[in-house]
Amino acid sequence: MNQSKKNNIDNYKNNENYEENKDIAIININSTKNNTLLHVKNIWGIYIMSLSVGLILKKKKGKGSVVFGGQMSSETISSKLINLGYTRLYLKIKGYGRGRESTLYSLSCSGLTIEQLLDVTPRPHNGCRAKKSRRI
Repeated sequence: MNQSKKNNIDNYKNNENYEENKDIAIININSTKNNTLLHVKNIWGIYIMSLSVGLILKKKKGKGSVVFGGQMSSETISSKLINLGYTRLYLKIKGYGRGRESTLYSLSCSGLTIEQLLDVTPRPHNGCRAKKSRRI
């Protein structure tokens, strides 16, 4: 670990809010048509772990963004977070894939408390430019 990252971690530990915020994890769920990705960071943005459906399911033909894969990956992440001592979650959900709802349901049933739930799916404000109308 380089020196600047180590100094940043030491600064967080010297902060007066460190003890009350050290059990919060932020989970970014990116659910696409083909896969569901879960990235976990702590409250200060330091990477903890990441997991996807492709790492959990080993069969080639059923690896798409299946509901069961999202559920299995979120159960794996929640058990690892409990072992690391995290009790509270902030969730950021992005995308319209099939594993989105099952991942959310599995995390809510895992015993970790969900403090905040954000939908950060990008939506167009005005969309693409319309096609030129035909003149006759």
